[in-house]
Amino acid sequence: MRAFPLAVRGMAVGVLLTGVSAPMAQADDPSIGALQVRLVESRMKVNDLYARSAAAAERLNGATYQLAQVEADLKRQRAAVEQAEAKLAVQRDAVATLTVEQLQSGSGTSRLTTLFESDGPQQLLERASAYASTNEAMNARVDTLTARQVVRDAAVRRADAAQAARRAAVKARAAAAQAIDRSIAEAEASVSSTKSARDALLKQLAAAQGVTVKSATKKQDEIDQRIDQGGPSTPVGGPATDSDPTTDPKPVPSDPKPSTPKPTTPKPTPKPPAADPPPASGSKVEQAIAFAQAQLGEKYKWGGAGPSSWDCSGLVMKAWGAAGVSLPHYAGAQYTQTKRVSVGSIQRGDLVFWSNGSAKSIYHVAMYLGGGKMIHAPRPGRNVEIVSLTYWIKPDLASRPG
Repeated sequence: MRAFPLAVRGMAVGVLLTGVSAPMAQADDPSIGALQVRLVESRMKVNDLYARSAAAAERLNGATYQLAQVEADLKRQRAAVEQAEAKLAVQRDAVATLTVEQLQSGSGTSRLTTLFESDGPQQLLERASAYASTNEAMNARVDTLTARQVVRDAAVRRADAAQAARRAAVKARAAAAQAIDRSIAEAEASVSSTKSARDALLKQLAAAQGVTVKSATKKQDEIDQRIDQGGPSTPVGGPATDSDPTTDPKPVPSDPKPSTPKPTTPKPTPKPPAADPPPASGSKVEQAIAFAQAQLGEKYKWGGAGPSSWDCSGLVMKAWGAAGVSLPHYAGAQYTQTKRVSVGSIQRGDLVFWSNGSAKSIYHVAMYLGGGKMIHAPRPGRNVEIVSLTYWIKPDLASRPG
């Protein structure tokens, strides 16, 4: 995921603490401010760890998807080998049969004797033609046998390559599974250690503010809720739009020298940018959204695709599946298998994605509801929810199912 600059983190902490009431005489007390910052940063750290767990879950989905693709290819290649070997066996049998027939009909010398011991020119021609036909048939069978052998060998090589790809995909999926286990374990360990540290910090904060621990805890719970609603601590923003200028105009000389104009070739008229694809039918969009909204409040679970727990791509897959549109359980493939649109022109039902700059690095997907809102399964510890499209960093990719 993208790094979170310290300056931005500091501003985020300041914004989150704005509005927290405290006695006027103690508002600028550095010990109180330091304690509040430590509490906020502790919460942010946990949220970031869970966000990384969600991204790791999507990488696992990608490894699982890739493994399924490779296994399907391996199955096809093995079937091709079986087919090639069957055809090769047929040609071997044909060549063997012709060989036996030639041996049974006599040696080459006896064939020549039979050829020239004809009763006349007509019989000679007939026997010569039959002899040539037999040789041509054998040569054709041998050529076909050679071709079938080449096809079979190529099929075997492709099957071997597919088997090697499967071994690599199995290894990659195992590594992805271990990574998510480590990520979740790190997040859960942080939650455990944070709880005891939080209790201690709240006692110190209450003492510094001259309030009860219960009062300090209530105020901090409100801050934590705002932190959770704001997403992981990464800056809001996205890449430059296509309309941003890339070069500065060249200055015009103040006293340009006269010169003979050179003939110029007119530049071709640039092609207009490709229009976004039309939206899916309204009924499909509403069916997909209705399914997703029916899951509001259900928990996040990596690899989840219902009926009561979800990860981000699992929710999208089942939502659009309810509308009759088949999508894989992997955000990267959901993007490549749907019609790409610009983020600035998304419509209700479109998918929005977060990546590290490319389709291959997509780590989160949500469904746009219109009006600046989206629905998604965010991360461990957060349930399916409707939030602002910019509650976190701005999505950098979008697509249109249907």
